[in-house]
Amino acid sequence: MIQLNSMISRVLISLFFFTTITGAFGQDNKWDLRRCVDYGMKNNIAVKQAAIQVEQAEIAYQQSSLQKLPSLSYGLTHGFSFGRTLDRTTNVYTSRSAMFEQMSISSNVLLFNFNSRKNTEAANKLSLEADRAAVDKASNDIGLNIAQFYLRALLSYEQVEISRIVLEQTNAQYKNTRKLVDAGSLPELNAAELEATVARDNATFVQAKSQAELDKLSLKSLLNLPADQAFELVIPPVDKIPVDNLMEIRPEDVYQTALASQPQIRLNELRRKAAEKGFLVAEAQMKPSVTAFGQLASNFNQFLLKGTGVKYMGEQSTGAYIKQGTTQVPVYAPNYDINFVDRKFGEYWNGYGKQLKDQFGQGLGLSINVPIFNGGQARGNMKRAKLDIKRSDLAIERDKLQLKQDIYTAYYSASGAFQTFVAREKAVVTAQRSFDLANRRYELGVMQTIEWLNNQNNLTRAKVDRVVAQYEYVFRMKVLEFYKGQGLRL
Repeated sequence: MIQLNSMISRVLISLFFFTTITGAFGQDNKWDLRRCVDYGMKNNIAVKQAAIQVEQAEIAYQQSSLQKLPSLSYGLTHGFSFGRTLDRTTNVYTSRSAMFEQMSISSNVLLFNFNSRKNTEAANKLSLEADRAAVDKASNDIGLNIAQFYLRALLSYEQVEISRIVLEQTNAQYKNTRKLVDAGSLPELNAAELEATVARDNATFVQAKSQAELDKLSLKSLLNLPADQAFELVIPPVDKIPVDNLMEIRPEDVYQTALASQPQIRLNELRRKAAEKGFLVAEAQMKPSVTAFGQLASNFNQFLLKGTGVKYMGEQSTGAYIKQGTTQVPVYAPNYDINFVDRKFGEYWNGYGKQLKDQFGQGLGLSINVPIFNGGQARGNMKRAKLDIKRSDLAIERDKLQLKQDIYTAYYSASGAFQTFVAREKAVVTAQRSFDLANRRYELGVMQTIEWLNNQNNLTRAKVDRVVAQYEYVFRMKVLEFYKGQGLRL
């Protein structure tokens, strides 16, 4: 019985080292690992989300860069006043209805804020680079995930092929034994035992084919392909796979190379630098800032009624008094009766340009903002920024330890697999010699069927173990090559 771990190692090596078959992309139903990975990276939601995050980070960085420029704004207010209201041109209260308009252009520029804006820009730039590294990481993750599902599917096909070969061998042996039994050379028990073995091997073959279809369906689901779409896996060749010389590899050298090439490590370091800039930004929020400002503005005001005639009505008291010696003399003012009529719509804007010119104003100034108390928000931001730095340090430490563990595991596994392969090679030679002898004895009728089956199974297991050890060695070497910066050579 073939072990799962052994088959995984064998098939995984097949994934890493096959050359893309010419014309595979030309046939819609032919899918090799490269096509699966490329398709998955283009259509995977996690990769798309990471790409959107990059776009958002680019916008944030661009905005922070533009903050260095002065702000400029234009304001326009237009409306109607009714009842007692303030005349916007004379600044005197009146009861007359009027149309008014105010316009202004203003500008502000931050002169000094303890490099808060500069550090914000730097933090956003580092975050952008980190998000780009996150896209690389997401692509790596989906690639590995697809490779695992692809591996599972190939494993199932390998199991189908192995079960088919075993079934053919057992069936051929049964037919040969059946002839010998019918001829009276062997007892009926031999044929019955083989017939039962054929039935078991056939059941194993059917089960393997069913599992292969399910695993292929799982791979299609990961790729977001319809369940009924034609989908045929390309089985990669695995013979004569070139590998680096293990004796020329030092795991510590591989680790140092991987530190500079792996996106997860780069991402963590960029996040850490961004957190440092974020702390400086939070710290600057507790310090004064200086802003310069300027403004250009003007007003327009026009009453909705216009006078058509004036009639003198005498004088009336103003309610005010002046002193003449010890006597208070009331102050009188002439009283006029003015006739009003509604202005036509086209008359609302009479004198528009002159009013804007007469009431045109300018202003310049400096503004100083000194934070005293804001509910602890600024101090809280500083504390959170410090924690972000600590969290980034822990992430860096964690991923570096894991990376070193993976590299050293691959190195010592490769060394052990090579030694195992040498031993398995000797075991195959021994098992082959034993099976050849057993086969001749069985054909002569001096060996029981069960004994012959045991010898056959021993040879099969020995060959599988030899291939597994060989591929385990190659696979671990390819992992080391990947961490050396050579990529996954397919």
